[in-house]
Amino acid sequence: MKSKVLFTIVIMAMFILLLSACGNTEKFKHIEVFVIETSEKNDEGYFETSGYKKVNSVTVIEEGEKHIRTEIRMIEDVYDIEGNYVKTEVIYSKAYQSNLSFTDEGFEHREELVKPSTILIPDEKWERFKIQDLTEEQQSAVEEHVRALTEGMK
Repeated sequence: MKSKVLFTIVIMAMFILLLSACGNTEKFKHIEVFVIETSEKNDEGYFETSGYKKVNSVTVIEEGEKHIRTEIRMIEDVYDIEGNYVKTEVIYSKAYQSNLSFTDEGFEHREELVKPSTILIPDEKWERFKIQDLTEEQQSAVEEHVRALTEGMK
């Protein structure tokens, strides 16, 4: 009988602990369209620009008192220093960290495509391009496009 009461108390404590971990969760979504320089180390040990990446990305962060969860979906069109197209990488990653159970999980999948796939970035004079404030329509278009290319990568 005593072990039954102890078992019930332990189960109730775990249930209460799990419920408290679920409270006060905030979710953020960040959608970006930009170009970034890539660099490589030269023979002298200095980094120099080696090319560019056109990027469309959707980042979702869910943060609670006891956990943080991130999901990143990204398309990167890679160009050399002269602006010639090299390849496209489609990336889908998820990460989860719990302070309650001390777990740290996640994955990253990458696929390579052979044609440029980013949207909303001009074909000319894009080396320093970034859209600061995407309209709701642009955000929706980028999110839909990125999800379409990353959906089967689970």
